[in-house]
Amino acid sequence: MTRKVLNPINMATIIVIAYMTMPILSVIISTSITTYTYMLLTVFIVGFIVLSGGIKRLNSIVYLLAPFIVYVGCTFATNGGSILLWGYQSMLLLLPTLLGYYFIYYRPEAIELFSKTLIIFVLVTAITTIIGIIQFPNSARILATIATSDDPESIKYTWHNIGGYTFVYFCVLLYPILILAYKLKRINGIMFFAIVGIIFTLIIISEYTIAFILLIITSVLFFFGKKFNAKNLLIVGIVMFLSIFLFWNIYRDFLLWLAGLVSSKSVSDRLIALSGGVTSLESFEDNRIELYRSSISGFFSSPVFGSILGNRTTKGGHSFILDALASYGILGGAAIAFVYRNVYRFFFKPFSNNTGYGYILWAFAQAIVLSAVNTGMWIDALTFFIPVLLTFIYKTNSEEDYESSLDS
Repeated sequence: MTRKVLNPINMATIIVIAYMTMPILSVIISTSITTYTYMLLTVFIVGFIVLSGGIKRLNSIVYLLAPFIVYVGCTFATNGGSILLWGYQSMLLLLPTLLGYYFIYYRPEAIELFSKTLIIFVLVTAITTIIGIIQFPNSARILATIATSDDPESIKYTWHNIGGYTFVYFCVLLYPILILAYKLKRINGIMFFAIVGIIFTLIIISEYTIAFILLIITSVLFFFGKKFNAKNLLIVGIVMFLSIFLFWNIYRDFLLWLAGLVSSKSVSDRLIALSGGVTSLESFEDNRIELYRSSISGFFSSPVFGSILGNRTTKGGHSFILDALASYGILGGAAIAFVYRNVYRFFFKPFSNNTGYGYILWAFAQAIVLSAVNTGMWIDALTFFIPVLLTFIYKTNSEEDYESSLDS
């Protein structure tokens, strides 16, 4: 184990995991250092894979990263800020994808180390976030609204290792995988319910309404057992979708009940607005419907290339997918669609024959939902963190099943 940790590439990866899951490191390590380190690590991994496997592996990397590179090219064409910041944001897409691909397909022996490291760092940040929010109420939501990282409030909260928008939703995406680990007996009941308690506490006091709703939906899936598969998930989705229209009054009463149950006024107000349907949401002070419509209008004003060729387009700023369509047109939209397609093909489909695949597919579906209704692409979770945890869960649970799933 010591030799594994001291391996330079493993140590660098652990630092990357820490940087992505512990906000305090962002004020200790500058963005420029992080960007150049990410670039160096990316070059090293690509070089190693190509040198150890030749042109066949190079073709595989090119196929995996091609839509990512097209999307990054679109963002460069419309970049009006710092090139360094653009480079850093690009690396946040490319490096996690390469790390996931490299370790899952070529270095699976290091997966256990990274899985345990990730779990520890996430739990530490979750606990410090809970403590920080108790000390500084609304700090998690404030972090989501602060425009620059050098804002005094942002620095103060980050020094307390308080996770904001990205970390909170990252925990939401990991929740189905936690349930899967429990169903497959990779985690005992005491630890499972303790972690669930931490996650629920984090989500409730951080005051993110969509995170709270997704947490409840995922909790319902807990009762479907370990054999919950893709077909079961589809049936549940169809039934829930139809029941919303057929039994809206029940859902409305449930949302109103939840609004009265939670202590957060922000969450309560949003749940009440949601219970009133589209009309109520449009009259709510945080009118996301109007923001979504603004992005859709921006897309239709220049549907092919968006603002890539200098056209002025509007966007609401509250939906990654809709904003990307407004900014980059059909070209950017196609790139994003192929990004998610490759993410599924390389990092989720290999587990499709395993028990409990419905939980895995729900984690992927949640990321798409979040990208549609909120900002963020969640590539680090989808291509690195979740696949690493899944590889550890299945490989440890059954070496034979894991290997057959990768070969399918």
